[in-house]
Amino acid sequence: MVLGVLDACHELQRLVKILTRLIGIDLFVINSEYLCVAGSGAYESAVGCVSPRDTAIGYSLVSGRATMVANPRDNDTCHECSQRLTCRDLSNYTAPITVRDRVVAAVQAVAFNKEQCVILKEKAPDIAETITLFLVQTCEANARMLTALGGSGDEPETAGLERLVGESSAMRALKDDIIRCAPLDSTVLLQGESGTGKELAAQAIHDLSLRASEPFVAVNCGAIPESIIESELFGYTSGTFTGAQKGGKPGLFEHADGGTLFLDEIAELPLALQVKLLRVLQERKVMRLGGRKEHEFDVRIIAAANVDLAERARSGKFRQDLYYRLSVIPLHVPSLRHREGDVELLVNHFVRLYARRRGETPPPVAPELMRRFIEYSWPGNVRELKNFVEYGINLRKGRSLNLATLAERFNAADNSLGRHNFAPWEPLNGGHCPSTISPGGAVVHQPEAPGRHGIPVSGARPRNDWDKEVSEQEALIQALSRHGATLDGKKRVAQELGISVATLYRKIKKYGLLEAYRYDVG
Repeated sequence: MVLGVLDACHELQRLVKILTRLIGIDLFVINSEYLCVAGSGAYESAVGCVSPRDTAIGYSLVSGRATMVANPRDNDTCHECSQRLTCRDLSNYTAPITVRDRVVAAVQAVAFNKEQCVILKEKAPDIAETITLFLVQTCEANARMLTALGGSGDEPETAGLERLVGESSAMRALKDDIIRCAPLDSTVLLQGESGTGKELAAQAIHDLSLRASEPFVAVNCGAIPESIIESELFGYTSGTFTGAQKGGKPGLFEHADGGTLFLDEIAELPLALQVKLLRVLQERKVMRLGGRKEHEFDVRIIAAANVDLAERARSGKFRQDLYYRLSVIPLHVPSLRHREGDVELLVNHFVRLYARRRGETPPPVAPELMRRFIEYSWPGNVRELKNFVEYGINLRKGRSLNLATLAERFNAADNSLGRHNFAPWEPLNGGHCPSTISPGGAVVHQPEAPGRHGIPVSGARPRNDWDKEVSEQEALIQALSRHGATLDGKKRVAQELGISVATLYRKIKKYGLLEAYRYDVG
């Protein structure tokens, strides 16, 4: 096991030694199992050894916090450390390393003299950031590295459908589709707004597939500069360009061989590269830049886009032939505002997650805050909600998580809501994307049905008999009169009208019904 870890972390060890030569500070890195996976200077001999859990670096790993400690032997911070009496550090800085929202390792920089202490204060945070960025990039390109650092990239106890928190009808439909398509090798196209969890859905498909024991390699096509994305995907040979790694470098297709390659934000791929990608997908062979030999690969492709890829193809911004190749099994990841009942589940999930990372008991969520969470429309979807909860857990005052802690965040978000444009192809109840390309190349928009009382979601196309339905305002008034203004009443109104609670509140405000029905909408 140790040999496998050391082999996987060879590039990290090289980086640590380079940083030490540049700044003159000794470094060492431990993974989530407290194993030293990289070290320089005095700590190079510690590689492969287990670090005590009661040290400063162990604290950073558990707490997720960075610390600067001067004179560790005499510092109260280190009074419980088993290494305190033999510690030679004059000063040290420890920081967690976070990849894909999970602390997977920790780094410590150590000063043994006054000159190094000066450097440590100035450079240590930059060192930690450099190592983190390196690991993020490397883990995307090499799933083996992430495994060596202690995990799959998500929470350690979650896999498969457990990654997807939610019991709404929209999420149940998505999970059912994932179960059906996971055992196949067919290409999957995931579409949905930013922040909905498309990568988690892709990981769930991989976890439930026959390739689960092989690499899951994710690449964000929109985050890699156009000048290097081709070499990242397909690899390159030695001497292909200035700065090319000696001996060349395999691309992500080769790294994912036997497993799954997740191409996120596929719509951002340059048109010229789309042609090459199409050929690679058709022939299942890849040729490195500057090379003459083709390498066969066995990879399942899952692509994702936060735009209507069919519309992009129709307008010439995305190749239609590549679209057809990718959309063998199209799945839609629903937005949070179309996931009735899931907000409360997600809030409690993230409260437990971030409290655990701080080594704390999860605090109770005040009822007025939970109502605010439910009423807000979440244009940033699950990612935005997750950030709100993390902010609240870290900055809360008192034993509970209450509205006062997050009031300013909600107010600022409300003020910016008017500038947010939701995806025009967002389905009403989280079904499949309604826009598809017909064989002739034209885009066919599938009309979305309004609720039982004819209230459509923004962007939905009304039925032909819309004029026969009662007006939206009348439907609201009738439903509010029947069910009342309690929280349960609000939920029943939203359910009857076929809309989310957040949409209900926006429409109540729109028609000036606040006073008449004394709705507390915050």
